Amino acid sequence: MLTKTISSINFVFKHTQHSAEFFFWCFIRFVSAILPMVTIYQFSHIIKLIELKTDLKDLFYYLLLIFAVRLADNYLRIRSTTKLDHIISNLTFDIHRFFLIGFSPESKEDRHASIQAVRNFADATAKTLTLFKQPGIDSLVSILFIPVALYLVDFRSFVMIIVYITVYGLINYYSSQRYKELRDFQDTKTEAYYAKLQESNDIDLEEATYNRHFERLANWNFLEWFALQNTAVFFYSIFFLYQIYLVFSGTSDISDLVLIMGYVTQTQTFLNSFTDIWYGLGDMYVALKHLAKNTAVSAIALEDLI
Repeated sequence: MLTKTISSINFVFKHTQHSAEFFFWCFIRFVSAILPMVTIYQFSHIIKLIELKTDLKDLFYYLLLIFAVRLADNYLRIRSTTKLDHIISNLTFDIHRFFLIGFSPESKEDRHASIQAVRNFADATAKTLTLFKQPGIDSLVSILFIPVALYLVDFRSFVMIIVYITVYGLINYYSSQRYKELRDFQDTKTEAYYAKLQESNDIDLEEATYNRHFERLANWNFLEWFALQNTAVFFYSIFFLYQIYLVFSGTSDISDLVLIMGYVTQTQTFLNSFTDIWYGLGDMYVALKHLAKNTAVSAIALEDLI
């Protein structure tokens, strides 16, 4: 299922003219995402200097460095995200053209259902790439750099963050399999609802079915997020207690506590965004599978996707 999900995003970039531009601005966005990690380190370093009663002129110099890094972060982040917004919008039009130009439905109802299926895939793609743009790239940087930073500061904290990420990832992966099944049902009911809506006012049955399946999907979202957030709270508490112990035992400074807990807090935030992106990839996979089964827009080899 993981390979099939990744194939969905590969499919998009194989059939668009904007791939190179998208990846270029993603690289700029990646560079901008590194800078907040630098700021956390600078902040903890200033606390360390305050503890050592460093001269005010030196503190002012470090504050200017933080200011410069934040300015660079703001410029690169805003510039890259606005460019990516425009590219993602163009990608959705590429999807529309690929599937809908020249397609030949047998009836109006088939046409409406097919257009809705294409919209489901285009919307899921736009949502996923938007999440990847921000905060997804920030999450990637955090997962790559935070364990390395903790390894250099405190090896036990490094081991704990690896266990935290692993447990969170496993819960997310296995619970998302059920999510994809429910999303598959929901997309089917969505296509049926809008196809009937454009042909008739008698939509009570389709509306009731749509709402029932959507409620099942929402209930599963609650269970998954409840499990993930409580996992995050558990590990955050373990980290905090451990750092407090180190400070009281004299083996660590308050500046180290600020640094490590800052990184742990960032990890929770960005793991949550990874879950959102994983959901989005699941939506893309399901929507693309529906398109592959649709004979009116059969521009895809079904066996490549399911």
